[in-house]
Amino acid sequence: MISPIPLTPRWAILYGVLIISSATIVSLKFSEGGFSSLSQIHDSLSIPQNPFFSSTLSSKCSQTCSRDPFSQRGILTFSSAERYNETRWIPLPAIGSAHQTGQFEPIKLSDIDYTGSISLEIQEGLAEPLTAKLNREVETEDEELEWMKGRMVLFLDDRNNVEQLCGEIHGESKSWGGHLGGYCHVERIDLTIVWWFLYGLVDDENLDEWRKLEARPITFENRIKDVFLPAMATAGLDRTPDLVVVSSLFWDEGFIRDYPLLYPPNTPLPSNHRHRPGFLLGQIQWHQIRLSQLFTYLRTIYHEDLPLMFRTRHIRSNMKYGGGLKIVQLDQGAREVCEKMNVREFRWGDLLEGISEYYDNDQHFPLGPNTYLFGDMTFFYLRKAVTQGC
Repeated sequence: MISPIPLTPRWAILYGVLIISSATIVSLKFSEGGFSSLSQIHDSLSIPQNPFFSSTLSSKCSQTCSRDPFSQRGILTFSSAERYNETRWIPLPAIGSAHQTGQFEPIKLSDIDYTGSISLEIQEGLAEPLTAKLNREVETEDEELEWMKGRMVLFLDDRNNVEQLCGEIHGESKSWGGHLGGYCHVERIDLTIVWWFLYGLVDDENLDEWRKLEARPITFENRIKDVFLPAMATAGLDRTPDLVVVSSLFWDEGFIRDYPLLYPPNTPLPSNHRHRPGFLLGQIQWHQIRLSQLFTYLRTIYHEDLPLMFRTRHIRSNMKYGGGLKIVQLDQGAREVCEKMNVREFRWGDLLEGISEYYDNDQHFPLGPNTYLFGDMTFFYLRKAVTQGC
């Protein structure tokens, strides 16, 4: 039972956003020329100026800001399957001009240090292994972690990762329901990590044939307004997150694929529709537009310079119905939206490629190196978001 929403100034803003969003959807329907271009939408958007949104360390950033190791080419390392808590992302050292001219000093495999140790210079460029630190130290009195206290990170659609991380850092997990949301609170550092469950970027509340057993509402506008924000207020979390990370790919892949089967268009579908190798351009454009609306919605209910990221795709073992290619297509479109709207990429899935023994059949990874990489990336970007000038 959803309680009536009071007409406070904040809720008045939300209802206004809903009206604007609905009007935008109507204006973006198919016409003879197809969808309106994303660049036209971008031209009308107010783009944030926060240095957080720059993937490189600009001259305007504080000298204390660390360069982003997760945006650089590198290698994922952990010494054994049992020691996944030692997982690190190591950016590759810069290649100098000697490599370009072929004048570099050659080395032999017999010269390699097989202990796995790395130079101090390279270590200084790594993200802090804070997940392992919080896992080891049940009682934390480290002044270096003072910056974490009272902070809140919000993930949209990352329940599995948040719950696994919560267990590893000795937090207390509280759920509002499996397909609703919840949060993890780490009492000793007063850190809160929230997750909201979206059914992808569904754009219509009247789709009764789609996922009949799932609780309504199903559009992100109504789920945020009617479910998540009231739940946050009840939990005492009615404040602006310090960092927001969005992901919306796997549920969208199923929704886009099945929609014309549940609601057939006037023109008959090809017999191989569900099994076709990839999506149509118009389907990708629909996803791009809905994603841009979600980013705009979040910036409206919180603030324009909200530190906002998009978690890019990861690989799963389930490739039914051409799902592997379709996820990559959606991901390509999403990255384009991120670039146009100044949303930073959380490239967790990119850095995990090749760890096939940890792939889930559908989309969830079991506990492993992925958990520690997820945690270290979360803490790195949180610190960047809350550090003045970064």
